[in-house]
Amino acid sequence: MKPLQGPPRFLLVSRIGPDSLHANWIEGASRGQFDVLLSCYAPAPEPLARAGVTVEHRPGRKVAGYAGILRDHAERLAQYDYICFMDEDLQISSDQIAGCFGLAAAHKLKIAQPAFAWGSHFSYAATLRQPQFNLRFVNFIEMACPIFHRNVLATIAPLYQSGLESGIDLIWCNAVAEGPRDFAVIDAFPALHTRPVGGKASENGFADVHGYEVHIQAALARFGVPRHRMATYEALHLDGRTLRGRLRLALASLSVFGALPQQPKKRTLVKCGFDMLMHQIFYGPRNSKVTLEEGLS
Repeated sequence: MKPLQGPPRFLLVSRIGPDSLHANWIEGASRGQFDVLLSCYAPAPEPLARAGVTVEHRPGRKVAGYAGILRDHAERLAQYDYICFMDEDLQISSDQIAGCFGLAAAHKLKIAQPAFAWGSHFSYAATLRQPQFNLRFVNFIEMACPIFHRNVLATIAPLYQSGLESGIDLIWCNAVAEGPRDFAVIDAFPALHTRPVGGKASENGFADVHGYEVHIQAALARFGVPRHRMATYEALHLDGRTLRGRLRLALASLSVFGALPQQPKKRTLVKCGFDMLMHQIFYGPRNSKVTLEEGLS
């Protein structure tokens, strides 16, 4: 990646509707922590214009909407060092967002995301906050809140234009992976994922949440890669110490079971938690080499 020149600049982009939680995090724009681009797929829920905030109306599905943003705002996006694509249902403060941007820049991450606070809906137990850590270097980042280095976003942008509305997050890290410290889940600044996974399935063109699986399998087949589960290469404790080793990292990840009293679906956490442990111990973090041109041709 090209080195950052001068103080890093950050942009948060979100596709929003009437139930969006953007009011919890756009304050950072008025304080100069980062800029915000709100792309409304439905009429804006309230007047949004303020310092550092740009608003547009762009109907349509989530991924297709981001494809349009990448096309129509290409010159603007290139001016920022890190760009975050934030789901509208994440409850997170502007200071936490700024913290995530700062750690992504400090560690020169290719892609990052905030961990999910206990009580969140989730797809992978490894995304739940492990409070003893500052961040964990992992093998991939999911699409609820990816924070991209500008060069990486430019590289993987064609995935948003591929016609796939799900599964592209299982491709993008494979396409740009070079080392074990490319991607990270940031535990220090967690976000609460307030809506069940697939809660907006109908708005995104799926009959129900199971429709996502069809697109996921199509994405994997199109690019010829297996479905790797999220696992950790190493983790940084709050005091700066580094934790390595599959077994040590698996034992440390037991902390996510502390979330059980707060979880809306406890059985899901138990099932996904043990799945996380099995993959961490027996398989570890993996990436497969992907050539985007072959899958997009």
